[in-house]
Amino acid sequence: MSNVHTLLVVWQNSISRLYYHIGTLSHYDDQYEFSYTHSQPGKGKLGDALKNGYMYHPAFPISDKVYRSKNLFPAFDRRLPSTDRLDFKAILSDLGLTENSTRMELLQQTRGRLTTDTYSFEQPLRLGEGNKLYSSFFVHGMRHRNLPNDWHTWFKESQSLKLAQEPTNPYDPHAVGIYTHSGTHIGYVPNFYSTAIFSLLEASAEPSVTVEYINEKSNPHWWLKVNYESEVPSLSETTSEALSPVMT
Repeated sequence: MSNVHTLLVVWQNSISRLYYHIGTLSHYDDQYEFSYTHSQPGKGKLGDALKNGYMYHPAFPISDKVYRSKNLFPAFDRRLPSTDRLDFKAILSDLGLTENSTRMELLQQTRGRLTTDTYSFEQPLRLGEGNKLYSSFFVHGMRHRNLPNDWHTWFKESQSLKLAQEPTNPYDPHAVGIYTHSGTHIGYVPNFYSTAIFSLLEASAEPSVTVEYINEKSNPHWWLKVNYESEVPSLSETTSEALSPVMT
């Protein structure tokens, strides 16, 4: 089997704002594969979503079927910026991609978000060698931090950053702030990952967060990308449940 590229297909309840990992999209051996998480244990999967208002996607109406295609499924492909757009190359540059990047890479970086629904495509937290979790994501909320115009001069690739829990945050009690080592609050862990990472910090994990990519001229959502890595501590039932929706 060739290298497998996997993304979590996520639905967000528009009222509770909770996220549910309802399916998984993979690409390997020159084909795409989508399946629902109906058989996967843990909270935050398809069963929970169905109890909380989710309805099967019209393009994938059978819960226990594995859908396969040589091309990216049209229901997902339409979420990507068209190559006919005059600013397509600029979008690729903003995301740190090139014209040789794959559809899965573009879907991962844009997250496939549309204003018309509540689906997104998220990179999972992966368990790798040495019992370590790792992922990467763009820092959220930077445009609301009133940063100076020259904020980008504070950073360089591989520079380390700090995380801090914000249990009194009025919008998300599991919010995790991202800070420079000098103490400047620059933004947040994306809320899709926040509950899991908050729980890891609660379990005394010591994550490594480092700068991967900087582009101050792009959309604020894509200004700063970081790499996340942490060892997996001895997990309580609560922490295991928090990790379940965001891991593969």
